[in-house]
Amino acid sequence: MRTMSISIYGCLWMRKAFLIFYKDLRQYYSKAPVISWGILFPLAVIVLIAMSMKVYGESRMIPAMFTISLLFASTSMAQVSISFEKMSGSFNRLLYLPISTGELLLGKALGGFMYGFIGSGISALAIYIITGNILVIKPLFLLLGVIIGSLIFTCISIVITLLLDPIPGVALLNIVRFSMMFLGGVIFPSALIPLPIRNTVYIFPSVYVNEMIRYGLYNEWDYVDPYTSLVMSLIIAITLIIASYRLIHYILYR
Repeated sequence: MRTMSISIYGCLWMRKAFLIFYKDLRQYYSKAPVISWGILFPLAVIVLIAMSMKVYGESRMIPAMFTISLLFASTSMAQVSISFEKMSGSFNRLLYLPISTGELLLGKALGGFMYGFIGSGISALAIYIITGNILVIKPLFLLLGVIIGSLIFTCISIVITLLLDPIPGVALLNIVRFSMMFLGGVIFPSALIPLPIRNTVYIFPSVYVNEMIRYGLYNEWDYVDPYTSLVMSLIIAITLIIASYRLIHYILYR
């Protein structure tokens, strides 16, 4: 009987989270900021990276395509949905619905997950068009990099959007995005970065996500070995999940 009760509760918990995700998907997936930042901008970056492929090599630039697409796609959906709800006042009305903090967090995070995988799919298609093949030596690490990276980037957007008003939140999120893109060990190899700047690379989650994706694709790494990257990514993901949970709980029940 107890096992059945737990199973029923788990199904209801997932159903409520999925309904939140479906509502966000239906209302916000076609919004201009989601399309422009989540799909069009990564496509433009992919084209630029493809043009510089011969400079740094495929093993550097193709993982960068995956990571940048994942970064911008994952951070777009949750940021747009929460910002629109905060501006309309509907986010605080969630307090009156029979949902828990965990259900709300999961529902919001699923949107980022979905767009993250869309971004990865776009990257895979672009890579196939550019190179004619997709080399995956360690598929488990590639999958872990995409899943954990999508979770990390989604939670970053949730935390920033919850902490600030919509306009300052978007500005700060863009600063974080471009910092991870250019200073987070994604595009430039460590040999070309001055030592003082190189030491700051390790504060960005993107370096660990990119190293896992690169190891999965080419069995190579630069800044951090893949197993350390996996551990650090898990620590960052858990920390961000806890921070997101507490922020949502504080906003709804303060």
